[in-house]
Amino acid sequence: MMSQRRGIHVDQSELLCKKGCGFYGNGAWQGLCSKCWREVNQREKQRQIQEDWALAERLQREEEEAYASRHQRPQSQPAITPFNKFEERKTKEKSSKVNTVTKFFTASIKTPPKKDAGPFDAQSTPSPSSSASRQSTLDSDRAAREFIDFLKPVKSGREIFKQCRAFTESMVYKRDMGADELSESVQDFYQNLSERLQNQFKGSSELVEKVMDEVEKYMMTRLYTEVFCPETTDDEKKDLTIQKRIRDLHWVTIAMLCVPVDEEIPEVSDSVVKAITDIIEMDSKQVPKDKLACITRCSKHIFNAIKVSKKEAASADDFLPTLIYIVLKANPPRLQSNIQYITRFCNPSRLMTGEDGYYFTNL
Repeated sequence: MMSQRRGIHVDQSELLCKKGCGFYGNGAWQGLCSKCWREVNQREKQRQIQEDWALAERLQREEEEAYASRHQRPQSQPAITPFNKFEERKTKEKSSKVNTVTKFFTASIKTPPKKDAGPFDAQSTPSPSSSASRQSTLDSDRAAREFIDFLKPVKSGREIFKQCRAFTESMVYKRDMGADELSESVQDFYQNLSERLQNQFKGSSELVEKVMDEVEKYMMTRLYTEVFCPETTDDEKKDLTIQKRIRDLHWVTIAMLCVPVDEEIPEVSDSVVKAITDIIEMDSKQVPKDKLACITRCSKHIFNAIKVSKKEAASADDFLPTLIYIVLKANPPRLQSNIQYITRFCNPSRLMTGEDGYYFTNL
């Protein structure tokens, strides 16, 4: 009866990979896990490459036939199909083929800017082939527009945008690097840019923090599919292990953990449901700051549930076992991958100070 009243509206089965492999899916990958998404992407690329080769062979045959036809026909006999029209069609198809192949092998190269394009031109990402990549590109374009709008009134905003865009594009070439090396590259960029901003905006640490938040949002939205749960790690394997372990602990109760929460109280029950929902929602976010915000909201709902139950402020000794209980009840998708992603690519000042850092450390 209690479970019916609480009615957690997020079904674990809805979070799993659509291919049924047992891993958690991701909205950025059209509901697939990273493994299945890469396989689908690879098949799509192979199919397109085969089509390109078939087109190239057909064009060659047609050209040979046209050449033979021209030389076999008497000089006085007009060609049935004017050669210039054939050349025009051939050139058009061949150009299309070259452009298609270029997309696959130079995905990180930005398109040439228009003559009238300013320094804030955000159209630097070519059109990918898969629907998942198209969605990723839409997210990246939106993040770029928002970043540009934010930087317009900022001193040296154009230079900041150029540096961030150049860095994210260079990161595409580092996709085969280890996760620690990727993290080090991003963290070094954060630190160097932050130091330059502090020298530039003397006495305005609040502005520096705002700019760095927007920098993280722009960069990590563009790099998310490249650096979240990278192939060079065993994060995905650990996700499955943790998921199974939590599932095996379904029998653990509030009393066993000495959790000071009374779910018979409607307000407490609502706070528990909200805490579970927030920590599950963490997986749907792309920016480390947004993932941290989910953890912080979850933790605040936990403190509220304890406060209402005990009729006094919660202590750290009350919070940790309650957080464990919430994690067991929620079994959050890809917990290991999300924690590692935040650790590797979040602005370090946010993790080392404030409530976000405290709650994340507890998790």
